[in-house]
Amino acid sequence: MPKRLIPLLLSLSLLVPAHAGLFDDDEARKQIATIRDTHQRKLDELQELISKLDARIGKQSVEVNGAIEELKQQIADLRGQLEVVNYTLDGLQKRQKDLYVDLDQRVRNLEQSKGQADATAAAQAKQAQAEADAAAAYDAAYKLYTDGKHKAAVQAFSALLKNAPQSQVAPATMFWLGMSAAKNGDTSTAIDSWNQLVNAYPDDPKAPDALNATAMVQLQKGDKKGAKKSLQLLVNAYPRTDAAKDAKKLLKGM
Repeated sequence: MPKRLIPLLLSLSLLVPAHAGLFDDDEARKQIATIRDTHQRKLDELQELISKLDARIGKQSVEVNGAIEELKQQIADLRGQLEVVNYTLDGLQKRQKDLYVDLDQRVRNLEQSKGQADATAAAQAKQAQAEADAAAAYDAAYKLYTDGKHKAAVQAFSALLKNAPQSQVAPATMFWLGMSAAKNGDTSTAIDSWNQLVNAYPDDPKAPDALNATAMVQLQKGDKKGAKKSLQLLVNAYPRTDAAKDAKKLLKGM
């Protein structure tokens, strides 16, 4: 019985390395564990058989010794195969652990990216709301100006610049603050506001108008030299604008 059983077991065990790659990690681990347990049981059975044969050495010494040597060789083979199985199982466990670590890192990265995206979206939403509030405040202040309520308009435009100094309506706010102040008789505040616009936003479409308005107020005050300087700056900085064309005409008559 052992001579017929052991080669069969050996042949079946040799199929393990050829087919282990066909299973996924979890299935492979189950298959390997089953094969390992089978080998161990057969190993135990063979060792038990050796013990029985040893007890009968006295009667069948030659035949038993040959059988024992054959069984020992088969045991050695099985142990070698069991070592291969254990090594493969350890490799699968390490691979699975590495996959878990990689997956965990990917999840963490996704969570971090999501957190950053949420923070960016929240900041953008906050900025959009701030711009909407600034635009509403600007419309209200401009209505005060068009209604002739220049003192109230000065206060409204000034409050807007204080609360939202970097908003998109800031340049227009500076211009109409100057216009409101000029209408209210406060030429100093008007010129300061227009100068602030030209210095902070030189590329804004309102910048040439601010220089032109400055020159007009200076002329009204009798500051011909200051007005000429403002007009010349307007012509040099914004030569293609309508305000510059008007400034050239004024300069010729001065």
